[in-house]
Amino acid sequence: MTTTVDTATATATTTLPPYTHELNWPEGMQPYKVIDEDGSQGLPYEHYAWLRENAPLVRSEAPGSDVWLLTRYEDVRTAIRSPKIFSSQVMTPPPLTFLTLHDAPNHNRLRKVVAGAFTPKSVGIMEDRIRERATQLMNGLLENGGGDLVADYSLQLSMATISGILDVPADDLDLMKLWSDEIFTYFAQLARNAPGNDTAEKNTRDFLDYLLTNLERLYESESEAVGGHIARMWKAGELSDKEASELCSFMFVAGHDTTTILMTNAFWVLSREPEVLARLREHPEDIDKFVEELARYRGAVHRTVRRVKEDTEIAGYTIPEGSIVRLLIASANHDAEKFDNPEVFDIDRDNKGHFGFGHGVHSCVGAPLARLETRITTELITTMVGDLELDEEGGVTLAHGNNISNGPTSLHMKLSAR
Repeated sequence: MTTTVDTATATATTTLPPYTHELNWPEGMQPYKVIDEDGSQGLPYEHYAWLRENAPLVRSEAPGSDVWLLTRYEDVRTAIRSPKIFSSQVMTPPPLTFLTLHDAPNHNRLRKVVAGAFTPKSVGIMEDRIRERATQLMNGLLENGGGDLVADYSLQLSMATISGILDVPADDLDLMKLWSDEIFTYFAQLARNAPGNDTAEKNTRDFLDYLLTNLERLYESESEAVGGHIARMWKAGELSDKEASELCSFMFVAGHDTTTILMTNAFWVLSREPEVLARLREHPEDIDKFVEELARYRGAVHRTVRRVKEDTEIAGYTIPEGSIVRLLIASANHDAEKFDNPEVFDIDRDNKGHFGFGHGVHSCVGAPLARLETRITTELITTMVGDLELDEEGGVTLAHGNNISNGPTSLHMKLSAR
């Protein structure tokens, strides 16, 4: 059976789309790579724009099997809204209990376990604590005249926040960060045929053992944190050892990685958009609009992965059953067919429908928390910071490799107090 997905494109053909390396790329632009080993691709928005115009559905060679890439808004939206065809369960069984790797009904069951922690009401209760920590970190930056905004602000704030939700001892945060990076590497090895390392598997096991021991502590202390809630469900037999520990690991990784990038991008964008900064200082009520446009314009997650469950016609081609498809959501967020002048940062635009926080059944469960942390960060920039500019000596380092996220892993800026 072949499913036709209507995206207002030409009739599907029996031929295959080209590989990225077979395309006639403009001079000075290297072919788009699924795995950017050396970081030479940077922020690939120019690649996305060229692909949308010239090859909206294209393949990339990868170990094990080809990867199909969708770049246009309507095609990406169609795939996201068709979970019965574009399955999130790219491996069976899923190697880890990450929400993004499961289809219904298991996805629904697991999502309910954590959803209560991220309702607007639940997140609102944490606002004072987040603001207090953010203010401390911002004061430290200003006293030093700036610094690495990832290491000295965004990462510390996001990790402290998610650790509070899970009730992880503060003394263990550096080790937790190492482990969370390693479990992502291990997952990429299992699910994406990505290059790994010699330590990822062992560190993943150590991480999961640590989390299970922590859940035991939370159960015995009757913790009211979300970690305590997970511990009680585990003890009641509603979650297995594997599910309980891996679900905690997912919350920790998802709760700090993308939010760290989004908050850092707030600094970066405001340093390059002085008119926007001036407006927010005069009209702080527009900060929520700024955060939403930031998620569209420089969202942390650039792609999400699906496996098609049957032959599927889209963008003029037939994607064979079983194929791995990457939905380039950051490209979709810059599609001029959906958003006028997409390369312009415009907080007044109608950006309804952007994918900065996901979409559909796999919309980001932690979006209210990410919005809150980024809003507080923006408020502090507008009220506490005078001038902010890139420190050319330290500069910026971008994520690379096989990450689903893309953005600064370090951003050195000079800041002065207002």
